[in-house]
Amino acid sequence: MRFSLQLLVVAFAALLCAVSPTDAKLRRGLAWGVNDNYGPKLAKGLISWYWHWQDGPNPKFNGKLQWVPCFWGPKYQSQWEQRKREMKGNLPQYILGVNEPEIPGQANLSPKQAAKLHMRELEPYARKGVKISSPQMVYKTEWLQQFMKECNKLGCTVDFIAIHWYGTTKDMAKLKRWVKTIHKTFNKPIWITEYGVTAASGPNMNAIKRFHMDATAWLTKVSYVKRAAWLGCFVVNNPPDSYANNKNAFYNDNGSLRDIAHWYMYSSKPVKRSAHSNRALPSSHVARRGLTHKDEDGNDIVDDDDDSEPPEHIIECDEYCQARDKAIADFEAKNGPISEEDDLDDDNDDDDN
Repeated sequence: MRFSLQLLVVAFAALLCAVSPTDAKLRRGLAWGVNDNYGPKLAKGLISWYWHWQDGPNPKFNGKLQWVPCFWGPKYQSQWEQRKREMKGNLPQYILGVNEPEIPGQANLSPKQAAKLHMRELEPYARKGVKISSPQMVYKTEWLQQFMKECNKLGCTVDFIAIHWYGTTKDMAKLKRWVKTIHKTFNKPIWITEYGVTAASGPNMNAIKRFHMDATAWLTKVSYVKRAAWLGCFVVNNPPDSYANNKNAFYNDNGSLRDIAHWYMYSSKPVKRSAHSNRALPSSHVARRGLTHKDEDGNDIVDDDDDSEPPEHIIECDEYCQARDKAIADFEAKNGPISEEDDLDDDNDDDDN
């Protein structure tokens, strides 16, 4: 009995270290974009919510994760009409605004157009108590500033800022400065509804996993970043587009989970193993066939071989990166240097916003 009690105490202490209240402050989510049947494999651990750009909820999650609808923009109006029908008797807690409005291949809207759409399509839900995001911006702070001005004129509601971020595995400092700039500019809670590493930066898998862990661990600690979703819901050889690195993937080609997915689901610290150490490998691990680890069901975790060649021309800072750097420099020129200190999440407020 004494030995069993000791084991229980040790196990409980380890669990507290793995998923502490601070770790739980950042709600990790999924930008869902793969076979719905793969869903249950990720609906575990620290994952608590998911969204899709225009499609509806995935029934395979069986209600285990919170669904957050998105109004992508006019291109997918018919899908949005279906979402509205679904929401008639079942209001969500949150709705995400238009997708990447400043990108020509995405929603591609002017601030004035986006504000009018926001007022028409999203404000009715705000008046019913649903919390509404800003348009999901990529890099153009002046676009979002103009949108907010137009929105204020019309009287529409924006409860939190939603952004996307992609960069290289060397850009941890840039990610921090960008997130801090967004918060200081708009003074609202932040959701990072997509983040990941670019294909053109050409890193290896170990570098991507290290960045993924460091970025997620930092976002977890920052008081005003409430939710984040790594863009990894795809199989390794079928990324959603050519911009995102295929090694961001949570799934192997056969649908099994990759090592990075197990860390995202269960672990909170970049270096140390968690209480789920049989599920998440240390950061020094380089996934390859023949070097396996066990998942929560006792099955081997084996990442597909990383056979992809780096791009012929490595791009360390693309046009979006350059625009973000300029926006940060402009902000600092007007407001002074951004502090290197982090606003750590040490309060007890469980509200996402």
